[in-house]
Amino acid sequence: MDKRIYVAPARFLGPRGQGPLDGQRLVVKDLFAIKGERIGQGNPDLLASAPIEWQTAPAVLSLQQAGADYRARTTTDELAYSLNGTNAHYGTPGNPRAPLRLPGGSSVGSAVAVARGEAEIGLGTDTGGSIRVPSSYCGLYGLRPTHGRISVTGLKPLAPRFDTVGWMTRDLATLTQVSKVLMPAATATRLPARIILLVPEGLAAGPYQRLLGPLSRRLESLGFQCERRMLSQTFMAHVSEAFRILQGCEIRRTHQAWLSTPEHGPESRWPRLNPDIAARLKWCMTLSDADEQTAEAKTDTLRRWYRRQLAANQPASHQEGSEAVFVLPTTPGASPLLGASLEVMEAYRHRLMGLTALAGLNGAPQLSLPWLADSAARLPQEAAPPPWGVSLLGLPGRDESLMALASMLEN
Repeated sequence: MDKRIYVAPARFLGPRGQGPLDGQRLVVKDLFAIKGERIGQGNPDLLASAPIEWQTAPAVLSLQQAGADYRARTTTDELAYSLNGTNAHYGTPGNPRAPLRLPGGSSVGSAVAVARGEAEIGLGTDTGGSIRVPSSYCGLYGLRPTHGRISVTGLKPLAPRFDTVGWMTRDLATLTQVSKVLMPAATATRLPARIILLVPEGLAAGPYQRLLGPLSRRLESLGFQCERRMLSQTFMAHVSEAFRILQGCEIRRTHQAWLSTPEHGPESRWPRLNPDIAARLKWCMTLSDADEQTAEAKTDTLRRWYRRQLAANQPASHQEGSEAVFVLPTTPGASPLLGASLEVMEAYRHRLMGLTALAGLNGAPQLSLPWLADSAARLPQEAAPPPWGVSLLGLPGRDESLMALASMLEN
């Protein structure tokens, strides 16, 4: 097995049920408890010191009971605290769709295994974009569900306020079937009436903007109202900064016990970490209560904006068919090139988080669709334009609506 992708093959297969996922190969990110295995969180020191798990995480167990064939645990960026898909200990899995580029993280192993055709279902997590980003970079379908809809029992936390279970597939039908297993719908699917096409300021004219005209016509032919709106760079910077601070405060609380120990002291509990991950963790420890309160105030404003845009725009706010869904690029473009400097990647990360943090701050579902290829970013030595995802982003609890809308547009 390729150790850049797989931490270990399945040792305990568990109860193999019969159901809608019969014959679907399942790989699981190295954050989930699997009975008889250890959780490594992308780090060999943490793996060596981890206890053997006595129970399998409910999300994994549900998929097995529906017939999924659990094959292996997959690599992750250390502690799931990155969106790049790199790991200093295990190596960077090759992006099957864009070999010169990053595969995206932190659910990198699951994404690459699915993109390579070695599994049909890649189970992962999404805190700041760890399902959506590798889906965009590797040309996959990926869902970050509404926060709290799926149990995170048996999942190693990063920032519990934002952590969600998510998954990636090569087709929409499989992604939808997994959703029916993991989050049976409590109510009938309700489609939106309005679609708001978001255009990030500074996004170079290219595949996404060329998509908007045909997409608008297709949506209007199906009876949806469409409008375009600009996302300003100032707005996206506020979104990114608020999320970054709140996530950092959550990480500080989650890992307080060992983060407060001197990194190189005699009693240090720090595992060996990649320098960029270590630097982010140290930064988390510098955050104050005042920083968190300021970020909370920004987030309250952003949430009110989000609700105003997507909730019913009529006095009877519960009226069916008056809600909206955002369309936006999942990432600022195709995946960055392998070997980019830390400075370049940190600047890119802030731009990226200006898009992905909207879902996190609102606990909202986001569905990334492999509808684009970034021809503008294609290098002469690349055989094809690299993938680039488009997302549907909705109100909390409207996961099924996003999948139903995507199905309408693809048929």
